[in-house]
Amino acid sequence: MNKLVEALKTFGLSEYEAKVLLALIAKGELTAKEIAEFSGVPRTSVYDVIKSLMAKGLVEAYGKPMKFKALNSEDLMKIFSKKVEENIRFLREKLPVIEAEKTEEVKIYRGNVAIEKIAELISNAKEVTIVASFIPEEILSIINECKAKVTACATNVEDLKNVQKAYTAKFRTKSKHGMILVDGKVVAIFFKNGQTIAIVGSGEGFVEFYKMFLNSILNSEIVARIKNSDD
Repeated sequence: MNKLVEALKTFGLSEYEAKVLLALIAKGELTAKEIAEFSGVPRTSVYDVIKSLMAKGLVEAYGKPMKFKALNSEDLMKIFSKKVEENIRFLREKLPVIEAEKTEEVKIYRGNVAIEKIAELISNAKEVTIVASFIPEEILSIINECKAKVTACATNVEDLKNVQKAYTAKFRTKSKHGMILVDGKVVAIFFKNGQTIAIVGSGEGFVEFYKMFLNSILNSEIVARIKNSDD
């Protein structure tokens, strides 16, 4: 069963989604209570997991009391096969772009110069996304003073002001490093261990890769949206 869960996770399902889907495949039509019983997923999480599976077209709901069932295995395989084909097509398009940009200059800044570069990037930005294990004070100040629409995810996200979308991060470490996406065009990766180091790149392949990475974190189970943040 663990191998099946891991296999389903490669198609973008979370562990809970994989367990619920397998329970429905094995048992057929189930209520939310039965899903929790057979899958091992906490009952408080079952409805959110089912909602996500339904949005992905893998599960159907009907009747009173509400029952749920998975698509048959043949239809599921068609959906997963399509997902594989889409990923291969995406890689076929994007990998050559990254390869073509392998000589592209990616600049490295250190100390105060790194902070100044990050401030320069953010000062005139319209949209900023930051994902960090812990945002250092000097970068907090820069973001708090900017006029951009900010999406933020960090263990200390509560220290940020005027954030449109905020997520609390359940990272195991609070080391001071992270990534900043500026207007979808420039990525700054920062590290702080004594002095700050910033790696900045704006090539299409470089930026697209880190966009995917940031989105995967924001949509993962290690972060939680703060309910009172603005939409």
